Amino acid sequence: MKILIADDETAIRQSIKLILSDLSYDLIEAGDLETAYRLITHQEPDLLLLDVHFKNATSLDLMRRLVTEGVSIPIIVLSGAASATEAAEAMKLGAYDFIEKPIASDRLRISIHHCLESAALKQKVQRITIPSSFNFELVGKSVATQKIRKFVEQYAKKDVKVLITGDTGVGKEVVAQNIWQASDRAEKPFIVVNSAAIPENLIESELFGHRKGSFTGAVSDQVGKIEMADRGTLFLDEVGDLSAGAQTKLLRFLENGEIQKVGSNQIRKVDVRLIAATSRDLEKEMEKGHFRSDLYYRLNVARIIIPPLRERPEDIAPLFAFFVDKFCTKFKEQSKSISPDVTDALSAHSWQGNIRELRNVAERIVLISEQRILKEHLDQVLNIQLPPRAKKKSLELDKVLSLKEFKNKVEKEYIESVLASCEGSVTRAAQLLHIDRTYLHQKMIHHGIGSKDTNRD
Repeated sequence: MKILIADDETAIRQSIKLILSDLSYDLIEAGDLETAYRLITHQEPDLLLLDVHFKNATSLDLMRRLVTEGVSIPIIVLSGAASATEAAEAMKLGAYDFIEKPIASDRLRISIHHCLESAALKQKVQRITIPSSFNFELVGKSVATQKIRKFVEQYAKKDVKVLITGDTGVGKEVVAQNIWQASDRAEKPFIVVNSAAIPENLIESELFGHRKGSFTGAVSDQVGKIEMADRGTLFLDEVGDLSAGAQTKLLRFLENGEIQKVGSNQIRKVDVRLIAATSRDLEKEMEKGHFRSDLYYRLNVARIIIPPLRERPEDIAPLFAFFVDKFCTKFKEQSKSISPDVTDALSAHSWQGNIRELRNVAERIVLISEQRILKEHLDQVLNIQLPPRAKKKSLELDKVLSLKEFKNKVEKEYIESVLASCEGSVTRAAQLLHIDRTYLHQKMIHHGIGSKDTNRD
């Protein structure tokens, strides 16, 4: 768990860190409200310990800003001289507790424990009841996306384990959410565990729970994520990052469906559907001895492979329009039209961060644009230089091509020139164009580009 301590007095921040030093929290700190806001939005802490009064500012302004922007974070407010009005306002803005200075150690520790427990329970309830919305959409018209929709429909009702693979940011959790929503477990919890974010010494406690006093920092009993997902679905993200010990414990659970909390002798049977995901090549990890083959075969009952966004360019424009629309609603902005040159430029970008990067670009563009999204806005956000607009010149009517003919002509010439630069290597050309080799072959056939000089890979 990550806790942000925001107070303009260094001594207070150090005092709080000392009080919490024997607990397994990741403590970060901010000495002003702007730094606190930046850390909240970039590092996403699990809890905020927030002083009321800063130099020339009040933390109530930060709390109002978070509410306005829809940023949800549990907050415990700290103060040595807050008025009753300020305390009431803080609680109205969503603060979980209000602790007066000087801070009593036990009071702070108990409040933090109860606050985090309450947040976990609230998250669990939200995952059970949250309606289909922003995160659950499978947007796109590419062949790959159509295949994924078909797999989701096929696997959802069968209650089998599913392994989802693909690069970081391609939308593996979205696919998992769609499987959950279409399954018979849709009314039960959907619990997410990011294996890469959990230290090796805490993974067993995170998955299976622990009893109070079972290890340093275990100040109370904790329910594990697997138990929280009972009769529902557990999404185990980045399963390829699990340590050898954690893999063994997970395999044992998959074999018998039983869990045992750390420090407990009791064994409990649970009914959980597991959906796992990874950005690693698990077959290669097995060859290196980094991933257990028996666990791999347990997880890989049904498989969904999500290609990177650059290999399904048909999805870029509809995804961008979808995100723009959603962020306009979120920020209470008017709907925005999208200039055609923006769509063309989006399709030409490599999108190394995949859908996550595209979503981020859409969010930032919504904030800086007005009624219409132009290529200048894309220039600003992506920091790329798009070609300047050419001076208009008239054409003879008998030489005018249809837009489709013109696009085909330009695309063919460009592919031919890239192939020539690569001395006929289709593989190298595909890499430079950021497309799949098979897709490039299809384009060559479509444009009638001969393969005589392009088979030297």
